[in-house]
Amino acid sequence: MIIQSLTLQHFRQFYGVQKLIFGSEEDEIVTVILGENGRGKTGIYRAMIFGLYGDQKLEQDSSDASLTLTNTKALQEDFESNRNGVESKVIVEFLHEGKAYSIERSLFSIMDEKGKVIERVQHVILSDKENSQTIQDEVMVNEWMDNILDTRVKDYFFFDGERIERLTRAAVEQRNEISSGIKNLLKIDHLLKAKKVLAHLQRQTTKELQKHSTGDYQKKLQEKIEIEENVEAIYQKKEMLLQRLSKNESILAEIEKKLNSYKGKLSEIERREELEKQLQKEDQEAEYAFQRLQEFNQTLPYMLAKNTLYSVKSQIDAYLGEEITDVSISVELINQLLEDLTCICGNTFKDDSSEYRALKSLQKAAGYKLEKAAYFELKANIMKLIGFVEDKETQLQHLLEQFEREEQEVEDLRAQIEAVNRKLKDTKIEDLDQLNEKRENVYDERANARHELQELDEQLIQLNNQKEQNQLALTNLKVKSGVHMQLVEKQNELEKSIKAMDELILGFEADVISELEMLSTQNFKYLLDESGQMNIKSVQVEKDYSLEVLNVYNHPFLANISQGQRQVLSLSFITALAQVAGGTNTLEMPLFMDTPFGRLSGKHQNNLLDFIPNVCSQWILLVTDREFGSSEREQFISRGQVGKFYRLDSTEPSVTKIIEESLQTV
Repeated sequence: MIIQSLTLQHFRQFYGVQKLIFGSEEDEIVTVILGENGRGKTGIYRAMIFGLYGDQKLEQDSSDASLTLTNTKALQEDFESNRNGVESKVIVEFLHEGKAYSIERSLFSIMDEKGKVIERVQHVILSDKENSQTIQDEVMVNEWMDNILDTRVKDYFFFDGERIERLTRAAVEQRNEISSGIKNLLKIDHLLKAKKVLAHLQRQTTKELQKHSTGDYQKKLQEKIEIEENVEAIYQKKEMLLQRLSKNESILAEIEKKLNSYKGKLSEIERREELEKQLQKEDQEAEYAFQRLQEFNQTLPYMLAKNTLYSVKSQIDAYLGEEITDVSISVELINQLLEDLTCICGNTFKDDSSEYRALKSLQKAAGYKLEKAAYFELKANIMKLIGFVEDKETQLQHLLEQFEREEQEVEDLRAQIEAVNRKLKDTKIEDLDQLNEKRENVYDERANARHELQELDEQLIQLNNQKEQNQLALTNLKVKSGVHMQLVEKQNELEKSIKAMDELILGFEADVISELEMLSTQNFKYLLDESGQMNIKSVQVEKDYSLEVLNVYNHPFLANISQGQRQVLSLSFITALAQVAGGTNTLEMPLFMDTPFGRLSGKHQNNLLDFIPNVCSQWILLVTDREFGSSEREQFISRGQVGKFYRLDSTEPSVTKIIEESLQTV
């Protein structure tokens, strides 16, 4: 998607009809919109998000905030004249895969005698300009836009300075949603959808096969169907819980904003924040310890066999009798020495000598060892397995102790937080009491949901074990039963296909993550200042596409980097995403950034101005004078990268004019 223009009609500070045309030529891909705070930069950002996605609020807006998108002057004029209401409108014209489109969304607003504004969405129209076709159904329009840029990752390409920094510290629950969006962007979800189709066909084939079968085989097929249905139900429950957790995170963020106003009055709030930061860290450590334990499940069958291994060893020992000294000399050589009555050293001996008797004893031992060689080899292998199992037992004990320590630390921190909450409950500030009560309720909901998720994960482990046992039983029964061979063959092929698809997805995603890590590290290194380059070694992309950075000692270092470095890290990952998603070409996606440089050092900002135009297809910057001074202007002029330059001027209350200027004359 390349944005060509944005038309505003009575939207926020923009009275009347005003239009922005964006730079998108091959070399002049940058558009700079300069304005002081309150002039309408965020209004343009709101207009873009509203036009493309229909969002009437941004993430930083509280859910109960009274936010009006229609221009105040237009509403007042309508109130003082005919009171017919005001239509505010946003039109975004853009290119997608070489074709021209426009999307128009409008609001109808009217103000009553008390100054309250009633505002509702009036219409949405998506137009295919080349084919002269339109879509006016809001659901269909949103689905169409979602296919261009998944709404779950739109914040990676349309963001303000605060939002970009927060991308590096998304909550665990939000990561699942972001992960799904990134998989969509990178087309990994196409493979996942193909696998779902195969799994559906496999289930249908199993049901059909079950109808044509009898006896134990039919029972096992029914068991297989029930296991797979239970697994599917658990995944659906997990999805609902993750959505609930994501909603909880949003509610908690709103509550925290309101509680911030009490920070100066109550130091306990600050103490609770510190405890909750520790709790979040310990929660992650406990989650990691639990994951390690889950990964250990594949070795549990070996450990269950320990008693059996010792029993077999005892039986072999009893069969072999007394322990035999290791014999390294061959039976043939011993026989020859006895026949020649000569030692290896060359000395002779008699047939009744001690040397003769020692060789006869050795001959017997060597012969016995040769005769029982298979048993000795079996015993040696069993001893190796026993050693492996005992080593795994020690490792499991260590993991269990670590998990218990982490859980205990989590419980201790929760107890401390609860103690602080009790103190805050005793305050006489009514609003604060209500906020704390709501906050505790949401935290309880979140804790319950996380506990349910953990239980569901444990159920999945049990079901997968049952599934393996069921598959083994079915494999044995197939040989013994006279089932319909065509269905059996079809089921076998589908199972092979699903397994191959799993391997393909794992391999492809591993390659994608590896490439993202390499490009993110490369971009991050370029954008960092010398101090950052000296301390930070690489970017690590986790399986859920969350980010970590490693220092020069390969230790996790994300918690120690500055807010400015977090912004740089997010931008490094975003550009890496665009590079990977675009393949050999630059991904056709704009970077739309509202006040992005507020927390960046001068060096970081200069690196960014030099770097971004070379790796993206369009860059739209909403900046203040402080962010876009003479040095930044000269940098863009020298490279000829700015296609359009606008200044936002406030001409009267609630009215901002968009004025196009030449960058060279500013």
